[in-house]
Amino acid sequence: SVLMIAFLAKDMVNGCKLIYHSSKLRHTLISRIRYFIGGMGLCSITVFALYVSTVYNKAIATSNTEIIVNSVIVLFIMEIDEYIFSAVDAINEKWTEHAADTKVSE
Repeated sequence: SVLMIAFLAKDMVNGCKLIYHSSKLRHTLISRIRYFIGGMGLCSITVFALYVSTVYNKAIATSNTEIIVNSVIVLFIMEIDEYIFSAVDAINEKWTEHAADTKVSE
């Protein structure tokens, strides 16, 4: 569980930042709505992944080693989207240049 929390903390913080930026009046209404929906989606998926992983490990694992192995497998599956994004970026950078803008305008 500690492994999962440590790994998912980045996504939770980024989701909270998006929600925070949605409250800034300097952004357009459309941007604020996108930040809020994106932040809520990211936080919801992160909490759901933590919950499902915990329930799965309690139901399946019989030893500490199995818990760690199962957690690593779940984390790897959750990282597949990053690998796919990197592959698409390597094929054609124009396809991902808007999504790769990680700075939120302040």
